[in-house]
Amino acid sequence: MTRAFSTVGVLLLLGSQAPGQGVPTWRWTTGVALGFLPGAGEIGRQPNATGGHEELIARLDGGIGWGFHAGFESRFGGLELRGVGTERPVEVNNESGVRFPNHGRRPFGWTGNLLLYPLAPLQRRSGRVRPFLTAGLGGVLLSVDLDNVKDQTLFHLFHWSLGGGLRIATSPEDVPSWTPTFLELRIARLRVWPNRPIEGFRLIAATIGLGMRY
Repeated sequence: MTRAFSTVGVLLLLGSQAPGQGVPTWRWTTGVALGFLPGAGEIGRQPNATGGHEELIARLDGGIGWGFHAGFESRFGGLELRGVGTERPVEVNNESGVRFPNHGRRPFGWTGNLLLYPLAPLQRRSGRVRPFLTAGLGGVLLSVDLDNVKDQTLFHLFHWSLGGGLRIATSPEDVPSWTPTFLELRIARLRVWPNRPIEGFRLIAATIGLGMRY
Protein backbone atom coordinates (compact mmCIF):
# COMPACT_ATOMS: atom_id res chain seq x y z
CA MET A 1 0.00 0.00 0.00
CA THR A 2 2.86 2.40 0.87
CA ARG A 3 4.50 1.68 -2.47
CA ALA A 4 1.24 2.32 -4.29
CA PHE A 5 0.80 5.77 -2.68
CA SER A 6 4.49 6.54 -3.36
CA THR A 7 3.99 5.70 -7.04
CA VAL A 8 0.93 7.94 -7.19
CA GLY A 9 2.89 10.80 -5.61
CA VAL A 10 5.74 10.43 -8.12
CA LEU A 11 3.31 10.46 -11.07
CA LEU A 12 1.55 13.59 -9.82
CA LEU A 13 4.90 15.28 -9.21
CA LEU A 14 6.04 14.45 -12.73
CA GLY A 15 2.78 15.90 -14.00
CA SER A 16 3.49 19.18 -12.21
CA GLN A 17 6.98 19.38 -13.79
CA ALA A 18 6.09 18.44 -17.35
CA PRO A 19 6.44 21.12 -20.07
CA GLY A 20 3.17 22.88 -20.66
CA GLN A 21 3.50 23.63 -24.41
CA GLY A 22 1.04 26.49 -23.94
CA VAL A 23 -1.40 24.49 -21.80
CA PRO A 24 -1.31 24.92 -17.98
CA THR A 25 0.17 21.85 -16.27
CA TRP A 26 -2.27 21.89 -13.35
CA ARG A 27 -5.87 22.86 -14.05
CA TRP A 28 -9.14 23.30 -12.18
CA THR A 29 -12.08 21.21 -13.36
CA THR A 30 -15.81 21.43 -12.71
CA GLY A 31 -18.73 19.44 -14.01
CA VAL A 32 -22.30 18.21 -13.65
CA ALA A 33 -23.79 14.76 -14.27
CA LEU A 34 -26.98 12.72 -14.46
CA GLY A 35 -27.27 9.00 -13.92
CA PHE A 36 -28.99 6.02 -12.36
CA LEU A 37 -28.62 4.55 -8.88
CA PRO A 38 -30.02 0.98 -8.70
CA GLY A 39 -30.80 1.33 -5.00
CA ALA A 40 -29.84 -0.66 -1.90
CA GLY A 41 -33.18 -2.09 -0.74
CA GLU A 42 -33.64 -2.32 3.02
CA ILE A 43 -31.14 -0.15 4.90
CA GLY A 44 -32.46 -0.22 8.47
CA ARG A 45 -35.30 -1.04 10.84
CA GLN A 46 -36.46 -0.12 14.34
CA PRO A 47 -39.48 -0.91 16.56
CA ASN A 48 -42.47 1.37 16.05
CA ALA A 49 -42.83 3.11 19.41
CA THR A 50 -46.58 3.59 18.82
CA GLY A 51 -47.43 0.27 17.14
CA GLY A 52 -46.98 -2.64 19.48
CA HIS A 53 -44.37 -5.14 18.35
CA GLU A 54 -44.14 -4.12 14.70
CA GLU A 55 -41.00 -2.64 13.18
CA LEU A 56 -40.61 0.24 10.74
CA ILE A 57 -38.35 -0.51 7.79
CA ALA A 58 -36.34 2.04 5.79
CA ARG A 59 -35.71 1.37 2.10
CA LEU A 60 -33.50 3.14 -0.42
CA ASP A 61 -34.79 2.20 -3.87
CA GLY A 62 -33.36 2.97 -7.28
CA GLY A 63 -33.90 6.23 -9.10
CA ILE A 64 -32.45 9.04 -11.16
CA GLY A 65 -29.36 10.66 -9.66
CA TRP A 66 -27.63 13.98 -10.21
CA GLY A 67 -24.18 15.16 -9.28
CA PHE A 68 -21.47 17.79 -9.51
CA HIS A 69 -17.73 17.89 -9.01
CA ALA A 70 -14.80 20.27 -8.61
CA GLY A 71 -11.18 19.20 -8.89
CA PHE A 72 -7.55 20.09 -9.45
CA GLU A 73 -5.52 17.89 -11.79
CA SER A 74 -2.51 17.37 -14.04
CA ARG A 75 -2.29 15.03 -17.03
CA PHE A 76 -1.46 12.16 -14.64
CA GLY A 77 -4.24 12.72 -12.10
CA GLY A 78 -5.28 14.87 -9.18
CA LEU A 79 -7.93 15.38 -6.53
CA GLU A 80 -11.67 15.96 -6.79
CA LEU A 81 -14.69 16.58 -4.56
CA ARG A 82 -18.01 15.15 -5.72
CA GLY A 83 -21.58 15.54 -4.55
CA VAL A 84 -24.44 13.20 -5.52
CA GLY A 85 -28.17 13.34 -4.85
CA THR A 86 -31.20 11.32 -5.91
CA GLU A 87 -34.79 12.17 -6.77
CA ARG A 88 -36.18 9.35 -4.60
CA PRO A 89 -36.55 9.83 -0.85
CA VAL A 90 -35.95 7.10 1.69
CA GLU A 91 -39.22 5.16 2.05
CA VAL A 92 -40.47 3.91 5.43
CA ASN A 93 -42.98 1.02 5.66
CA ASN A 94 -44.15 -1.25 8.43
CA GLU A 95 -43.74 -5.03 8.23
CA SER A 96 -47.10 -5.36 6.46
CA GLY A 97 -45.95 -3.02 3.69
CA VAL A 98 -48.04 -0.01 4.77
CA ARG A 99 -46.16 3.15 3.85
CA PHE A 100 -45.52 5.89 6.40
CA PRO A 101 -45.38 9.16 4.42
CA ASN A 102 -43.08 12.03 5.37
CA HIS A 103 -40.78 9.69 7.30
CA GLY A 104 -37.78 10.03 4.96
CA ARG A 105 -36.05 12.56 2.74
CA ARG A 106 -33.78 12.40 -0.28
CA PRO A 107 -30.24 11.32 0.63
CA PHE A 108 -27.14 13.24 -0.36
CA GLY A 109 -23.62 11.86 -0.69
CA TRP A 110 -20.18 13.44 -0.90
CA THR A 111 -16.80 11.94 -1.80
CA GLY A 112 -13.21 13.15 -1.84
CA ASN A 113 -11.45 11.20 -4.60
CA LEU A 114 -7.94 10.53 -5.74
CA LEU A 115 -8.12 10.62 -9.56
CA LEU A 116 -5.61 8.79 -11.76
CA TYR A 117 -5.10 8.65 -15.52
CA PRO A 118 -3.26 5.30 -15.70
CA LEU A 119 -2.51 5.47 -19.43
CA ALA A 120 -1.23 9.07 -19.39
CA PRO A 121 2.48 8.09 -19.80
CA LEU A 122 1.53 6.20 -22.99
CA GLN A 123 -0.80 8.80 -24.49
CA ARG A 124 -0.21 11.95 -26.48
CA ARG A 125 -1.13 15.19 -24.73
CA SER A 126 -3.65 15.88 -27.49
CA GLY A 127 -5.39 12.51 -27.03
CA ARG A 128 -9.16 12.90 -26.91
CA VAL A 129 -10.04 9.79 -24.87
CA ARG A 130 -8.64 9.52 -21.34
CA PRO A 131 -9.48 6.47 -19.18
CA PHE A 132 -9.42 7.20 -15.43
CA LEU A 133 -9.64 5.45 -12.06
CA THR A 134 -10.81 6.84 -8.73
CA ALA A 135 -10.56 5.87 -5.07
CA GLY A 136 -12.00 7.92 -2.24
CA LEU A 137 -13.66 8.40 1.11
CA GLY A 138 -16.81 10.32 1.90
CA GLY A 139 -20.20 10.23 3.54
CA VAL A 140 -23.96 9.90 3.02
CA LEU A 141 -26.56 12.10 4.75
CA LEU A 142 -29.87 10.34 5.48
CA SER A 143 -32.88 11.85 7.23
CA VAL A 144 -35.41 9.27 8.44
CA ASP A 145 -37.96 8.63 11.21
CA LEU A 146 -37.93 4.98 12.30
CA ASP A 147 -39.57 5.19 15.75
CA ASN A 148 -42.66 7.21 14.68
CA VAL A 149 -42.24 9.51 17.69
CA LYS A 150 -39.28 11.89 17.43
CA ASP A 151 -39.75 13.10 13.86
CA GLN A 152 -36.86 12.58 11.44
CA THR A 153 -33.28 12.11 12.60
CA LEU A 154 -30.34 13.12 10.41
CA PHE A 155 -27.71 10.38 10.10
CA HIS A 156 -24.24 10.63 8.58
CA LEU A 157 -22.68 7.40 7.33
CA PHE A 158 -19.08 7.21 6.10
CA HIS A 159 -18.21 5.29 2.95
CA TRP A 160 -15.34 4.33 0.69
CA SER A 161 -15.64 4.17 -3.08
CA LEU A 162 -13.86 2.79 -6.12
CA GLY A 163 -14.67 3.82 -9.66
CA GLY A 164 -13.52 4.50 -13.17
CA GLY A 165 -14.59 5.62 -16.60
CA LEU A 166 -13.70 7.68 -19.63
CA ARG A 167 -13.30 11.38 -20.28
CA ILE A 168 -13.72 12.32 -23.95
CA ALA A 169 -12.57 15.77 -25.08
CA THR A 170 -15.28 17.72 -26.90
CA SER A 171 -13.28 20.92 -27.55
CA PRO A 172 -9.57 21.63 -28.16
CA GLU A 173 -7.15 21.73 -25.21
CA ASP A 174 -4.50 23.86 -26.95
CA VAL A 175 -6.53 26.87 -28.16
CA PRO A 176 -6.18 29.77 -25.66
CA SER A 177 -9.55 31.30 -26.57
CA TRP A 178 -11.43 28.09 -25.73
CA THR A 179 -12.44 26.64 -22.38
CA PRO A 180 -11.81 22.91 -22.91
CA THR A 181 -14.84 20.71 -22.27
CA PHE A 182 -15.19 16.96 -21.93
CA LEU A 183 -17.87 14.29 -21.82
CA GLU A 184 -17.55 11.93 -18.85
CA LEU A 185 -18.80 8.35 -18.51
CA ARG A 186 -18.34 7.02 -14.97
CA ILE A 187 -19.31 4.09 -12.78
CA ALA A 188 -18.56 3.93 -9.05
CA ARG A 189 -19.14 1.42 -6.28
CA LEU A 190 -19.72 2.63 -2.72
CA ARG A 191 -19.51 0.65 0.52
CA VAL A 192 -21.42 2.52 3.23
CA TRP A 193 -20.61 1.84 6.89
CA PRO A 194 -23.45 1.44 9.43
CA ASN A 195 -24.69 4.06 11.86
CA ARG A 196 -27.39 2.37 13.94
CA PRO A 197 -30.22 1.89 13.33
CA ILE A 198 -29.10 2.36 9.71
CA GLU A 199 -27.29 -0.74 8.47
CA GLY A 200 -24.28 -0.77 6.20
CA PHE A 201 -25.09 -1.16 2.50
CA ARG A 202 -23.61 -1.04 -0.99
CA LEU A 203 -24.44 1.31 -3.85
CA ILE A 204 -23.50 1.48 -7.52
CA ALA A 205 -23.82 4.72 -9.48
CA ALA A 206 -23.58 5.06 -13.26
CA THR A 207 -23.44 8.63 -14.59
CA ILE A 208 -22.88 10.64 -17.76
CA GLY A 209 -21.71 14.22 -17.38
CA LEU A 210 -20.19 17.30 -18.94
CA GLY A 211 -17.12 18.99 -17.49
CA MET A 212 -14.77 21.92 -18.10
CA ARG A 213 -11.07 22.56 -17.47
CA TYR A 214 -9.81 26.05 -16.65
